[in-house]
Amino acid sequence: MASTFNAEHPQVLYTPEWHGDARTPVVDGKYHDPATGELRVASGDHGYYLGPPAVDIIIRSQHEDTCQCVYRAARPFPVEALLFQIMRVVHDRKLEVDSLNATPYAIRIILSHELTVEEFKEYSLEMANGIWDQES
Repeated sequence: MASTFNAEHPQVLYTPEWHGDARTPVVDGKYHDPATGELRVASGDHGYYLGPPAVDIIIRSQHEDTCQCVYRAARPFPVEALLFQIMRVVHDRKLEVDSLNATPYAIRIILSHELTVEEFKEYSLEMANGIWDQES
C-alpha cells in the first residue's frame, strides 16, 4: 500500500500494511495466518489497510441533513497530532461536536452541526488530511 502523501513529514510514523482477512501485519510480503498458524504469502485478494501504530479516524454527522455521512481513514501520525488537527478544524469552522472519543490508535468524532453533504466532505478531508500541510 503506497501512500500518496508526503512520507517526509517530520511526524509521520512507519506503519506496516495489515492483512484484511487475517487482521495481522504484512511483513516482507508475508503474514501469519491465525487460523492455521502458518506463515503465508500475502496476495492482493484480501485487501489491506493501515493498522497500529496508524490512527483510525471516524467522522460522523448526526444532523438530520447529513446523518448518512461518514468518513473513515487511517493516518500514520501520533494521535495527539491528529487530534490537534481535528480540533483546529472544529475551532476554525466553529463546528458543534456531539461527542469525541480518542484512544492511542483511534479517534471518533460525531458532529451535530448543520452542514450540507459537500461541507461535511470538505471538513472531514480537512480534519484527516490537513496534518500533511503542517510542518510539526
